Amino acid sequence: MSSGGGVFFMLRDFEKLQTFMIVAQEKSISKASMKVGISQPAVTQHIKIIESYFNTKMIYRKKNGVLLTKDGESLFWILVKLNKTLKDYQKEMVMMIKRCETIKIACSYTVGKFILPQCFTEVKSNIYPNIEHYVATSVEAIHDLQDKKCEIAIVESPFFKENIIYREWLEDELVLVCNKPLERIVKGEDLYSYNWVGLNPQTQTARIIKKHLDKLAIKSDKLKISLEFDKLSEIKDFLISQVEGKDIYVGFLPYLHIQNELKNRMLYTRSVRGLKLRRKMFLAFPKHKKNDSLIKNISHHIIFNTAISMY
Repeated sequence: MSSGGGVFFMLRDFEKLQTFMIVAQEKSISKASMKVGISQPAVTQHIKIIESYFNTKMIYRKKNGVLLTKDGESLFWILVKLNKTLKDYQKEMVMMIKRCETIKIACSYTVGKFILPQCFTEVKSNIYPNIEHYVATSVEAIHDLQDKKCEIAIVESPFFKENIIYREWLEDELVLVCNKPLERIVKGEDLYSYNWVGLNPQTQTARIIKKHLDKLAIKSDKLKISLEFDKLSEIKDFLISQVEGKDIYVGFLPYLHIQNELKNRMLYTRSVRGLKLRRKMFLAFPKHKKNDSLIKNISHHIIFNTAISMY
């Protein structure tokens, strides 16, 4: 494969090359589709156009994903270098647009408290300085997006709307948390014997928890619910308040929420046999903004430059 003029000719349609890069990184058409925010057939079409242009095969499809050909590997590493160069000049290019409006991001408590603060400094310094975020439920965030109260929404579960593009971002884990040590491995049937501190069943996270418990044939309505709260932070605060108490309380919380408490032995986690309670986070923006270079750059940077231990 000739690496010179071809790549630079393709710069006029760099979006397809970015799609190829993400396929190579994810080793999967379906995963790349969720990351890029386009359909799987569209991802496949991008790859075919690249292969047609360079007149060579770039990927091999396998049952469990894709592999790069030798030419595919060559193109990938050229694009890695090119992407780094473009990233170095990204801020200058955005500032040339002379935009001065504030970009607002609506996000969940988990994202706003534990994730965005860790990546915002780089986003503001490298991409665009005028960015603010505020905490909202997933439902509120999508409504705000539709009502043009924010430009980007980050939600735990997508409420699919035709006029919104969703891009898969991170995956976090909800773990069983207790105010006192329990057995290392908890059996499903043991969950009925504990005093539970739960979320309002109408919240999206509560629905996710119920869905996972249903898969283990655990009836959530049969659990001994002692208290219900509207916010995950309230569950954590209650469990901490009961550290010196006699009774054992349990609840599900995101691992990110309790890292410090685990280190200080204020709270404890235990594994539930057969249960991996994970939820995906999605970054969303309106379809009419899909060609907005500023929104694309901010979204792309958040998705591909967030380095944080989720579980």
